[in-house]
Amino acid sequence: MKVSLIQMESNGTRTENEEKAIKLINEAISDKTDIICLSELFFYWGEDYTKGYCNIEDIKKYQKIAKENNVNIILGSVALKDTKTNKTTNTCFVLNRKGEIVCRYDKKYMYKVNKENLKVDETEDTIPGSLDGIFEIDGVKMGVGICFDLRYPEYFRSLIKQGAEIIFLPAHFREATGKLAWDILTKARAIENQVYFCAVNQTGKGNCANTRVISYDGEILKEIGKEEGIITYDLDLEAERKFRRELPVLEQI
Repeated sequence: MKVSLIQMESNGTRTENEEKAIKLINEAISDKTDIICLSELFFYWGEDYTKGYCNIEDIKKYQKIAKENNVNIILGSVALKDTKTNKTTNTCFVLNRKGEIVCRYDKKYMYKVNKENLKVDETEDTIPGSLDGIFEIDGVKMGVGICFDLRYPEYFRSLIKQGAEIIFLPAHFREATGKLAWDILTKARAIENQVYFCAVNQTGKGNCANTRVISYDGEILKEIGKEEGIITYDLDLEAERKFRRELPVLEQI
C-alpha cells in the first residue's frame, strides 16, 4: 500500500496554504499513490489562529478531489468550528476513494505548558475529543492521532487492539520540544506496537519538520528534512504481519 506524506509550511494566508496543499496533493496523485496524508492545521498556522477556523463545507473540495482521482486522503487536521461554543475541535477527516468521510477524529490530548516564560493551554480554545481515530480503507484497518497524542502510548495501543496495521500522526511539533521527543517517540510508537508509523510534520521557522515513515521494527524507511515536499513509500503489510507472527508481542496485550 503506497502512502504519500506531505510536509508543508502553513504560515502564509489561508488561500496560499490551501493552494499549496492542493498542488502537493495533485503531485502525490500523479505518483499513483493510495493514501495521501497532510500535516496538522494545514489550512493555517500563525499568530491569529482564528484565520484557520473552518466548517464542514470547507471539506467538500477535498472530497471532490478524492472522488475524482480515486484516492484516499487523510486531511491532517483543521480547526473545525463548534456549533455550540466559540471554540473549535482539532479535527482530522479521513476521506476514502469515493470522497466519503469514513472517520472524524477530534484530537484527544491537549497541549499544555506551564513554564515561567511560556504558558500554553490548548483547552482555552479547543475542545478535546473522546473517540479513537480508527477506520478502514481499502480493506485495511488504520488509525490516526494528532501531534500531542504522541506522548500518550496508551492511545496508540488502543488503536492496535482495534486492529490497526498503519498509524498516521499529522503534527505541528515545535522544534524546541520536538528535537528529542519527535525522533524517539515516533520510533517508540512503531516498535512497541509493531506497526507502520507515518508521522507528518509541518516545517518552517521554529518547527520540527522531519516527516517520516517508520517500519514496524523502528527503522526509518524514508524521511524528509526541513524542506517542503512529499515522501512516498510502498508499505509491505505482509512483511509486517509476518514480523508480528515471528515476534508475537501483541498476543499478550
